Amino acid sequence: MSIDFELLHSKLEDLKNKYQNLTYLDTDPICFPKQYKDPLDIEVVSLISCFYAYGNVKSIQGFLKPLFALLGPSPFQTLHKSGPEFQTLLQGLRVYRFQTKKDNQVFFQTLARVISESKKQSPLWEPKFLDKENQFWEESSIQEFQRYWEGELQITLGKKPLTYGLQFLIGKSSSKSPKKRLSLFLRWMVRSSYPDFGIYQKIRPNQIPFPLDVHIQKLIQILGITNRKSFGSKEAYLIKDFFMKIKPDDPLLYDFYLTRVGIIEKCKAEYQKGICEKCYLKEVCLVVPRGIEPRLQG
Repeated sequence: MSIDFELLHSKLEDLKNKYQNLTYLDTDPICFPKQYKDPLDIEVVSLISCFYAYGNVKSIQGFLKPLFALLGPSPFQTLHKSGPEFQTLLQGLRVYRFQTKKDNQVFFQTLARVISESKKQSPLWEPKFLDKENQFWEESSIQEFQRYWEGELQITLGKKPLTYGLQFLIGKSSSKSPKKRLSLFLRWMVRSSYPDFGIYQKIRPNQIPFPLDVHIQKLIQILGITNRKSFGSKEAYLIKDFFMKIKPDDPLLYDFYLTRVGIIEKCKAEYQKGICEKCYLKEVCLVVPRGIEPRLQG
């Protein structure tokens, strides 16, 4: 049985209306760049937040909140000047999951150097995603951005190779993974509608891959969008293409709202009455018993 796009669209709109509220921003790492007004601060804080956006919400916030406190009212200026505040930051950095304290120090030393070499103009890093003709390419642009950071980290490290923690932080350019954290960064930078910032103007919302975190991966299966069991960069674009059928110009519109189903509503991707019967998506979800055939497609 095929997906009822009209019904799915209607339920997604209901979900959007429910979570299109500032009170829900604290459940997402976008709450950190939302605290700033200067586009340079927003871009810097967004990149840091997205690089470290793995693990549960509590762990992410527990690491990032004190970090941004150390960076002061203008993280861009603190990193650009590399003065006493920056030295305090380096000493105050902690371990975060796969990153040792030394890994985090190397990353922030690299970030400070990159920012100090910039022209203090926003956007800082959109050109790093683009080719010589200012084009964004599905097959290579995110990988090029990762290669850029691999090169910058290597300058800081000198002859030493990238550690596992540093490579994990920026992602491996040669990997076929979904590139979730950089896809999320692009969503924040490219989309101009709530809750995103629209700082990047040369990349269009319908060009960037869908950020396939664990919540989205579960939801697109139980909504009948895909029956794939593994997810890579190819699937990230396939899911984006699916949502283009609903929102051709803005296929990532529902990403923030869908992830609230997993983070706030604690969706288990299996029928649990207390959770499922309250869910705005229950009419289009495969795990809610209705005596109908599964609506799966590749």
